[in-house]
Amino acid sequence: AVGFGEATMSCLQHLSGFIGSQQVRLVTLSGGVGPYMTGIGQLDAACSVSIIPAPLRVSSAEVAEILRRESSVRDVILAAAADAAVVGIGAIDQRRDATILRSGYISEGEQLMYARKGAVGDILGYFLQADGRPVEGLEIHRELLGVTLDELAQLPTIVGVAGGEEKAQAIYAALIGKRINGLVTEETTARAVLTLAS
Repeated sequence: AVGFGEATMSCLQHLSGFIGSQQVRLVTLSGGVGPYMTGIGQLDAACSVSIIPAPLRVSSAEVAEILRRESSVRDVILAAAADAAVVGIGAIDQRRDATILRSGYISEGEQLMYARKGAVGDILGYFLQADGRPVEGLEIHRELLGVTLDELAQLPTIVGVAGGEEKAQAIYAALIGKRINGLVTEETTARAVLTLAS
């Protein structure tokens, strides 16, 4: 199962041969077809991919609830009971570079408001505090289409993919909140995360 994000899509591109040869079945963890296509579009045509046919975020909690009941959406979300998940980790510190902002799913004003409420980053559009718990009372959490953080936590292997020192605090939150149990990053980011842990 795969979440959206540039690092996640880059992983898919690099694993394309393996995914095809091992007949790995892919399923998206959230809506947002556009952000997924940069990675999925590079895969071999023989790769099995199930995409939630909906946006990541819709206009209201009511619309999200209606779409979740649609069989084409529900079937893919249920299929996300995968052996492993690969998710991106967004960071509030990225500001305008954050994928969720650049993709148009949140505004700069919302990003600032989430930061004031204690958000340090997000996984699948769910914003986390420094201790890894979701920020309370954010309307976006009710407007997302896809797997929830509680549903994600049921999967045995959840690998976070993120790099850049500005993501250290968000990665640390994901680790201590047990949102991920594996991490793909690079040395400078790993050292910044270890500094936060000490």
